[in-house]
Amino acid sequence: MQLLYPESSGEFTWDPEYSSKEISFSADNRHAFLYETNYYFRTITSNRPFFSGVHYWEIIADARTEHELKIGVTTQ
Repeated sequence: MQLLYPESSGEFTWDPEYSSKEISFSADNRHAFLYETNYYFRTITSNRPFFSGVHYWEIIADARTEHELKIGVTTQ
């Protein structure tokens, strides 16, 4: 049997290859940063799916969000 997500048993990281170019990442891809003067929608994806359990992300937003920070989660 071949796993659809062979890396899903590994540690969670962000995937720079499938994320917006304006987002920068720490050396281990565990932290993502967006430094810009404009407010646009940006996309970031991970290297693995979650099939069960409880998961959370800590997000630090500055005044540029104007109380309009949008976060989405997908099943596909």
